[in-house]
Amino acid sequence: MRFKTTSLVAGLLATASCMVPVAQAAPLDVNQDNLYFLSPHPDDILLTFGGLINKLSKEGTLAQKTNVTEVYFSLSNYTTNHLNELTNKRVFDVSTMRYKEDFEAHIKMFSKWDHFRYKTAGFYDAPLRKYEGSPTAGGGPAGTFADFRQDEVGIYERIAADVTPILKQENCAAFVLLANGSHIDHFIVREAVMKAAHDLGSEAKCQIYFGEDQPYTGSNPDNAMDEVNSIQARLPANAITPMTFWIDKQQKIDSFKEFYLSQYDLGYIPPLESTDYETIYKWDKTTYSALQSHVHCQSTYCNLQ
Repeated sequence: MRFKTTSLVAGLLATASCMVPVAQAAPLDVNQDNLYFLSPHPDDILLTFGGLINKLSKEGTLAQKTNVTEVYFSLSNYTTNHLNELTNKRVFDVSTMRYKEDFEAHIKMFSKWDHFRYKTAGFYDAPLRKYEGSPTAGGGPAGTFADFRQDEVGIYERIAADVTPILKQENCAAFVLLANGSHIDHFIVREAVMKAAHDLGSEAKCQIYFGEDQPYTGSNPDNAMDEVNSIQARLPANAITPMTFWIDKQQKIDSFKEFYLSQYDLGYIPPLESTDYETIYKWDKTTYSALQSHVHCQSTYCNLQ
């Protein structure tokens, strides 16, 4: 995979020029005791939230929290040197390799194996589902509700059901990728979590934070606010609050190089090097039930009443 990289300055100027009714930036306030990292694929948590996890770890607060990662599309045949071959051996070898890579990276991020729980849902990723969409910045297939087949509908509904008990928890934070880059699997997870939050309404106690998918965001800074804008457009004004914080970007890059052999590509590195910070977006819990349907939703399964 190869990424088109533009300057960070250009990206910041583009972000500043976006007239989106989000709230003013606020300090980072992840003070919940139960943290859930809801990941489309193995490697997405390190790439998107690795700086945040490292920051909390250095501050000494992470080990006292209950940390759970759920990887939804954990069965895969995708590697950087991709061979679109759906044999038993390749799917087994790639899936187990990606599990091992991600689990080892989590041990480093969280310092010890017993500082986190690591779960996989076992859904087939896009290549295994034989899903085809326009290529994203990272080479994966893009899509929205307009592209859903019955396979995607079923996974979306199952993830929404599975995440519902999490969102009912008090003293909880759920971290979800924005789907910058429009990867179909990222979109499914995001929309499923948002549907569950909407349907729960005031019963939802867990705070949802959105993170900027990497390296998609870093490779296309001019489009960094597209998904934030699209979500905010479905909510009351100021429902989304950005929180930006400095990170140790070299630690993230080094971990990616060290652990993710099957996914490593030199094209990832410039986007990861392009920024010294991460931004997460806090979704005001009081507006969960006010979420409107996605513009591409034309069916009852994704219609938010």
